[in-house]
Amino acid sequence: MKKSLFGKKSFGLLLLVLMAQLVIWSCKKVPIIYSTTDEVNITGYLDAHPDSFSAFRQILSVTGYDGFLSAYGHYTLFLPTNAGVESYLKSMNKTSVDQVDVKELQDLVKFHLLKDTVYSISFTDGKLPQMTMYGQYLVTGASFSGGVTRVTVNRQANILETNLRMGNGVIHVIDHVLEPARFTLAEKIEKDGRYGIFTQALKFTGFYDSLNILPAASHDSANAWFTVLAQSDSVFHANGIQNFEALRDKYNNTTDPKNPADSLHMFVAYHVLHGANYLADIISSSSFNTLAPLQVITSKLSGSTVLVNDDVFNGVHEPGIVLNRNTSDLSATNGVLHEALGALSIKVRSPFAVYWDVCQYPEIMSLPSYYGKQSYNYSLTNLPSFITDPGPATPSYIYGGSPFLYGDYLKIPLGANRTPYVELKTPLLVQGKYKIWVCFRRAGRDNINQVSIDGVPLQRTINFATYIPKGTVAELEAQGWKNYTDPVSSNWQGYLVGTIDIQTTGRHDLRFTNLKGTDNDNWLDMIHFIPVDMDQIYPRFQMDGTKTYAP
Repeated sequence: MKKSLFGKKSFGLLLLVLMAQLVIWSCKKVPIIYSTTDEVNITGYLDAHPDSFSAFRQILSVTGYDGFLSAYGHYTLFLPTNAGVESYLKSMNKTSVDQVDVKELQDLVKFHLLKDTVYSISFTDGKLPQMTMYGQYLVTGASFSGGVTRVTVNRQANILETNLRMGNGVIHVIDHVLEPARFTLAEKIEKDGRYGIFTQALKFTGFYDSLNILPAASHDSANAWFTVLAQSDSVFHANGIQNFEALRDKYNNTTDPKNPADSLHMFVAYHVLHGANYLADIISSSSFNTLAPLQVITSKLSGSTVLVNDDVFNGVHEPGIVLNRNTSDLSATNGVLHEALGALSIKVRSPFAVYWDVCQYPEIMSLPSYYGKQSYNYSLTNLPSFITDPGPATPSYIYGGSPFLYGDYLKIPLGANRTPYVELKTPLLVQGKYKIWVCFRRAGRDNINQVSIDGVPLQRTINFATYIPKGTVAELEAQGWKNYTDPVSSNWQGYLVGTIDIQTTGRHDLRFTNLKGTDNDNWLDMIHFIPVDMDQIYPRFQMDGTKTYAP
C-alpha cells in the first residue's frame, strides 16, 4: 500500500528534516560522511584503526565473529570506540574483554549488527527498518544539549561518524556500547517507579504474567510481541485515582478480575496492543486493535506530536492523548513501551450517522488560495491523509459552479487505463450496522465499480453513469436511490451500495475497484454511513452546508 508523504505527515520524514537542519545550523555538527575506504571489509577496517577500535576488534576475535565480517556480505555495524568499550567494561566492574562471558559478548556483537546496509538517511525519530541480528530493533533520534545537535541510538550512544562504506557493508561510529533490552514489558514497567498503580493493575488482572513471557517461550508465536501504553501514577492522580484500591473499586465489577468481561480487565487490556509498535509504526496506521475484544485505539500525528484517540465524534472534537516521545519507544525483550500522558479508557458509544464530505480535510482546507476558490491537482507525494492508496493515478480537488455540497468534489480517475482502484480512510465509525450511500454527480460514460470496506465487498456495484430513476421518495428508497441535495438535482444523487456490520469502532478502509466500463473521471461529493434504524433520506444538504430535515 502506498503511503502519502504529505497526507500522512510522515513522522520519520519530519524528524529527518529537523535533524538535518539542526545539524547544519549547530556550531558543532554531527559529521555526515559519505566516503569510501581502501579497506576490503569491516574487520580489515578495524585492523587498520587500532587506536580507535582495537577493543571492539578484540571482542570480535573472542566471539569468533571476525570471520564472517571478513567475508562477503551486506552488514551495518554500529561501532563503539575504545573509550566506549572501556566505559562498558567499567560499568560491569571488569578491566578487560577476556573477563566477560563469551555468550554475552556474542549477544553484544549481534546487537550492534544489522544484516543489511542501512545508511543515515534511515535515521529518523524511530526504529530502524531492519532488526538487529540479536532480534531487537534499534531506535534513532535527535538529541539537543548545550547547543550541540547529536543523533542518538537507543538513547544509549551518540553517533560520531556515519556512512563509512566497506566492501561488505557500512559502519556508523558511536561513542558508547549499545546494550540490548534485558527485561520483559512486565518487568520494565514494574522497575519504573512511576507506574506503581498500573503495575498493580497488571498483576491483579493477570496481564503481568502475559507480558512477562519471552517470545521464544510463547506458545503463540504470532502473538508473542506486545505494545503497552502505560499510565503513570501522576496521570491516575490527576483523574481522581490516588491508589490502586481506588482504581479497583472504580472498575472491578466481577468476582474474577481475570475474567475478560470484567471492567478492570478490559481497562488494562485496552492499554495493550498486539505486536511491537514503535512510534513510527503507530503514526503509520490510523487505528490498532487492542487486547480488549473489538476495541481499538485511533492514532494520528499532529505536527510532531503523536496522539491517540483524537477523534471527531458525532461532529464534536474529542482531544487526544499525547504519547510522551521522551519516555516512549522503550524496547523490552517482548515488545515496546510507551507512556500515555492522559487517561486512556474505553468509551461506550452508540452508532451515529456520518455524513462524510470527502473534501472536508485539513490538507486542502488549509490552502486558502484553493479551498472553496479553485481546483487543486494532487500528486502521489502530496495526497490528503484520508487517501491511503490512490493506485497509479491521483484524485483531484475540483471547485466550481454546481449544486453540490460547498461547490466542490473529489475527481477520481477510475478505469483500466487510469487507476483500477482508490482506497479511502473513513471518518470514525462506531461499532454497529450501517447502510452506505455514495453521493455523486452522474458521469457521462459507464464506469462500474465494486465498493468494499476492510476488504469486504458490499452487496451492490455502482455505475457512475446511471441516472436516478423517477418516483416518490419511498419508491426511490426501495430501489436504493435518494436525493441528497436541496434543491433536488437530476445529476447529483445518492446510491445505496450496501449494508455492513462494522465490528470495531475506528476508521476503516473503503475501496472503489473498477470492474468494467470506459475510463472516467468520477465526481465524488459525499459518502453517508447511516445506522440501519435511522432515517436514510434526510437530512438533505444545501450547497452552503445547511441541512434540510423531513417536512
